[in-house]
Amino acid sequence: MRRAGVLTAGALWVLATGCGSSDGGGAPSAHLSVDADRDGALDPPGADLVTWDATRGAILLANVDDDASRGDSDAADDVVDGDADIDDLAPLAVSAWPDAPDGASATLAVDGVAASHVRLFRVTGDPASAAGYAVDDASGATLDAAALRAGARFALEAVDFASSTAEGGFGGAVEATLEVRDDAGAVVAREVARLRVAPVVFQHDLARAEAVYYTDFGFDSAPLLRGLKPAAQAADALTPVGFAVDDQWAQDYFDVGLTSRPGPGGVPVVMKVALRSAQPWRDAGAVTTDQLRGPGWGTVFTHAEPYDDQTLGDSLNSFGNWTVVPPHEHAGTSWPLGRHLWGRSATIAPDAVFEEFVRAQRVQGELHIDTTWLYVGHVDELVSFVPATTPHGFRLLVASPKRARQMLLDLQAGGHGDAKLFTAKKWVDDNGAETSAETTVDAVLADADRLAASEDAQTRIDEATATLRAELGLADDEITEMPFLFERVAGAGLAYQPGTVNLLHLDGHVVMPDPFGPVVDGVDTFRADLEARLGAAGLTVHFADDWDLYHRLDGEVHCATNVARAMPGDWWKGAR
Repeated sequence: MRRAGVLTAGALWVLATGCGSSDGGGAPSAHLSVDADRDGALDPPGADLVTWDATRGAILLANVDDDASRGDSDAADDVVDGDADIDDLAPLAVSAWPDAPDGASATLAVDGVAASHVRLFRVTGDPASAAGYAVDDASGATLDAAALRAGARFALEAVDFASSTAEGGFGGAVEATLEVRDDAGAVVAREVARLRVAPVVFQHDLARAEAVYYTDFGFDSAPLLRGLKPAAQAADALTPVGFAVDDQWAQDYFDVGLTSRPGPGGVPVVMKVALRSAQPWRDAGAVTTDQLRGPGWGTVFTHAEPYDDQTLGDSLNSFGNWTVVPPHEHAGTSWPLGRHLWGRSATIAPDAVFEEFVRAQRVQGELHIDTTWLYVGHVDELVSFVPATTPHGFRLLVASPKRARQMLLDLQAGGHGDAKLFTAKKWVDDNGAETSAETTVDAVLADADRLAASEDAQTRIDEATATLRAELGLADDEITEMPFLFERVAGAGLAYQPGTVNLLHLDGHVVMPDPFGPVVDGVDTFRADLEARLGAAGLTVHFADDWDLYHRLDGEVHCATNVARAMPGDWWKGAR
């Protein structure tokens, strides 16, 4: 676990003991304490244990990282995996009852639904040492009279995240109940503490980049890397990390989120979470466990069983189809962590188990646009978000076949119908045979099928844009058109020109596919258009040649890359 604070784990156990304090009925007893005020220390007995809102309520982590670097999550065993793992535990305590009579007893139990999703440890020694913890029974840890007189300390970890919004499912709520009995067996105190498993907060593309990833295909991925490295270096002196897997779509086989809880001094204890796409056939997703999981890095892999890989819904599970609208406010509602946006329709959707997992995190909400008319079916084929000095603080970039067509018509009207596109580039067919991709403005405009496909695509894009405009309250000057035409493949829409909306944002720098547009007087007119308009919006534009390994194989720069970003650790301030 990575902890931002500097206090020792023992600071978790600072507690005003209040020995002999009474319950509401006045009888002396032991009392339950948790960190409900989120300052990283246990509250004194008698504090409010049951309120859970944006300002109060105890939090525990799903302990899914690997602090011991043993190749599995810490939650997979019933021990504390090294001293660093203590930071991943939420403290509880039972205050001392010095005058507890012989025969008095107590139980500390987690409610039935949550009991199988958490693990309870009892502190038996030094609370700053992993050796000082022993697993106990979360469904009913017992304390005898001697333990009650001395007081007892416990710690909770969740073994997984919230996964369901259905009644009876695990939604992340945890109730710990302390029941104290006197020597006659009569209940003299009963206290309930409400806790919540910290959610996975998915990152948005405006957050500061901390690491950049791609799949290393050597010579074949080198053109992409030549465009990517300068932007990464300029953004924050980052060096792209290449994964050695047989899947060039680094955006699709995993995503990165964050989970956290209040630590010592109220400083968040933060854990990155690598989420594997809900596609069990996709072997590259194993980078989440084989290369990313470790101290401070956890993993999630969830999907339906049996899994359906025979429909478009399978492609919708790729993370190119999942993004987060940056933080915003609209119509009186604030979304400080942003809102999930993914592509689906009423009849075609991603894996239902994964969709429910996302909903169960509860802190980011959701929006949908229809991407099922696309050949690949991903939201990043249509939209992206970049920072801007607008009321929302961001700009929506949208694919625009109509702008591309108008630009080509203007070139033709200006006497440049013979200007060439895709110079020296080649298409490849299903058998691996290559043919020249080079064409002219006149030839593109004479292709009735391609123009019809682009017109149909524009209709669908306008529908998606209208949805986002209404849901987010965007003004016209907060939407920027990214010009490229579409074509039909197997009856579905696919970018014909490199899809420049499919870009990577790195701290004010954007890396997008080189459009290889019509060249007039030595200038690529599509590149010039993008540089001028995005540059005026405060962005630095970098172009990457993604043609061979990506564009002609149905993807672009965003599909080919991934990023770990810095997200705020105090998600609870925007809790729902």
